Amino acid sequence: MNELMPHAGMLAPVPAPASCTHCAARSLCLPPAADAREAVRFDGLAGYKRRLERDEVLFRKDQSFAMLYAVHFGHLKSTRPDHRGHPHVTAFHMAGDLMGLDAIYAGRHACTTVALEDSEVCEIPYAGLQQAMHDSPPLMERFHCALSREILREQAVLMHADLSGAERLASLLLDLSSRYAERGYSERRFRLRMSRADMGDYLGLTIESISRLLGRFRDAGWIALDKREIELLDQQRLRALLAGTDGHALPG
Repeated sequence: MNELMPHAGMLAPVPAPASCTHCAARSLCLPPAADAREAVRFDGLAGYKRRLERDEVLFRKDQSFAMLYAVHFGHLKSTRPDHRGHPHVTAFHMAGDLMGLDAIYAGRHACTTVALEDSEVCEIPYAGLQQAMHDSPPLMERFHCALSREILREQAVLMHADLSGAERLASLLLDLSSRYAERGYSERRFRLRMSRADMGDYLGLTIESISRLLGRFRDAGWIALDKREIELLDQQRLRALLAGTDGHALPG
């Protein structure tokens, strides 16, 4: 996967406006039927491209809401404080994902979003998006789909409490696989952009548990692992584990 290019110099928003016409992630943001002419019409919707260094904050919890953000390339994570005030990873974002939806109701962001690596996002003024949706029912439908997807992700996080550690990890790996496939990348082989600590925080597991479970998946022949490079060798077995229908116990 080579969607990430190195960037140097200042990381302030690029002066030139973002363009949808030749964007590789266009099909994930705009309605499926959007042709080049329609994409030109949406060019005025996106504001500026904003580049972020690894660990740079895009927006913080309680920050006033004005923009949504579409990931152009790179990967980011969102965190919210738990009942003890410790940040808890609630989502991982990649190209085409729309971020900031949680702030629409209260007018303030409910989470903090940080770049996992050098990334670029397109700023989308919400007021302009509302007008564009009024003029384009397909765009409104795509926006509603994005909202629905966020709801499903929130529900998936809540369901982690009822799953074993192995099931939680299988769920994350299969989710990443399907999301990469949707973007035209390999569903079998990809790089884990998040750290073991972030994975554990998202799944409610310790770093040691994540490392141990990855080792058990590898020993069972379900995955191949080289640092952060992972290949899903037996997705059927991972799905069976998640569904509770796998009769083969993982090696201890």
